[in-house]
Amino acid sequence: MNRHTHALIVGAGFSGLASAIKLQTDWNTTDYQIYDRDSEFGGTWQQNTYPGAASDIPALWYCLASDPKVDWKEPYPSQEELRQYIKDVAEKYNLRKRATFGAEIEKVEWLADQQMWKASIKDVATGNKYTHTSRVVFMGKGCLVVPNKFKTAGIEDFKGPIMHTAQWDHSVDYKGKNVVVIGNGCSAVQVCAAIAPEVGSLTQFARTPQWMVPRPEWKWLKTMGETFPFMLGFVRFLMFLTLEANFSLFRGGWYARADRAVRTWVSTMLLKWHLPKKYHENSIPKYELGCKRIIYDCGYWKALHQKNVELTYDPIVRMTSNSVITKSGQEWPADIVIDATGFNVAASMGGLEIVGETGENLVDFWNGKVSAYETVMVANYPNMFFLFGPNATTGHNSVIFAIENALKWIENVASDLVTGSATYVTVKNEAYDSWTQKVHEASKKMAFSTGGCVSWYMSASGAGHNGVTYPWTQFTAWWRARFPVKSDMIVKSKKDE
Repeated sequence: MNRHTHALIVGAGFSGLASAIKLQTDWNTTDYQIYDRDSEFGGTWQQNTYPGAASDIPALWYCLASDPKVDWKEPYPSQEELRQYIKDVAEKYNLRKRATFGAEIEKVEWLADQQMWKASIKDVATGNKYTHTSRVVFMGKGCLVVPNKFKTAGIEDFKGPIMHTAQWDHSVDYKGKNVVVIGNGCSAVQVCAAIAPEVGSLTQFARTPQWMVPRPEWKWLKTMGETFPFMLGFVRFLMFLTLEANFSLFRGGWYARADRAVRTWVSTMLLKWHLPKKYHENSIPKYELGCKRIIYDCGYWKALHQKNVELTYDPIVRMTSNSVITKSGQEWPADIVIDATGFNVAASMGGLEIVGETGENLVDFWNGKVSAYETVMVANYPNMFFLFGPNATTGHNSVIFAIENALKWIENVASDLVTGSATYVTVKNEAYDSWTQKVHEASKKMAFSTGGCVSWYMSASGAGHNGVTYPWTQFTAWWRARFPVKSDMIVKSKKDE
């Protein structure tokens, strides 16, 4: 079986949703198909269903510009509410009729003679395979797809359930049980805060301390948005400005260093104030504020004061059938192990086989140096656009804003392709190489490169190479999306064929 549409969208999360809406409303076409290996719209918020899962970006800013929402239940939306929001938007635009779920795209290959892409797709339930050709591909599968899995000696002997936060098993009853949580990032903090009151004991094994600050509640802005809905755009803009002010935590220069010094002092005092005293020595980071993404407290500090909760930096060396044993020789009882060790970003970005016009697999082309021009296009992979692609991540602002900037950039360089009057769009090799070098040079000055930590921003796609985060302000991203360098592009129309 072979299908064909003008556009193909990979992924049914925010990237896929925004792409489909853009196609329908701005490009006036419904000649597209969405594919997702999951069973429903939602992407990250469909997969990550662990207790406490929520956005760390305020709700009023963490929604699509096309469909802003003011009546959120909480200042920071939960996974359940975000998943429902995504479903509601999908229903509003009738996207379900153009979506195929339970379909895993295994390979995408450029057909030079037809100037098209051919996707090889597997039905997850039956194993049946088919193909889908399209002129344009919107790649929205995200960079947080493939979970990191904790490994240690004796893990196969453990008799209880071991589950990653991104693969939560809701049939597992953790109430009253001895629970071990491995990790100390955002998902670990959220799940610890959520389950601590219900478990028998909770032991969290951390490797690196994290900078954590109280979570601002944005109450007056939320009230303004609810009271004066016509001012919602202005409220969202104020939120953007406030979040963007935090970029100084990550950049270089004397002002950023001074700002970081003040914020570091304040953050250290807050940690000392909120953390139990026994954790002060190990849980206050020695690396610079901004070297890793800052975590907002969601009830985690309160959980650490419970008698049934213990935080330790003693590394796990092996597991038995019902416990974990640490380097110091201490044995900790365990009925359930929760793996909160995050995602393999490099594998997530390169997990799908993509063969471009030179016949080279994208993973081989990157060779560990993941990059995309303006976070959207890769040289020699024409008519393919990455949404929330390489270097689109920020440490302080919204993923959705980055996705919408990417779509605006596509609109300004490739509308002729999307509407059908052009057949081929790509970035020039020299422009792609220049962009990659500029990102590399800018990244060397950033706190996540110089701050004295091992940051996933810098380690996810090759030693010393930043293939993850945007090293400039989101003002810069907004501007470049609206005023692209069109001379960096190659566009071929039908009359050129």
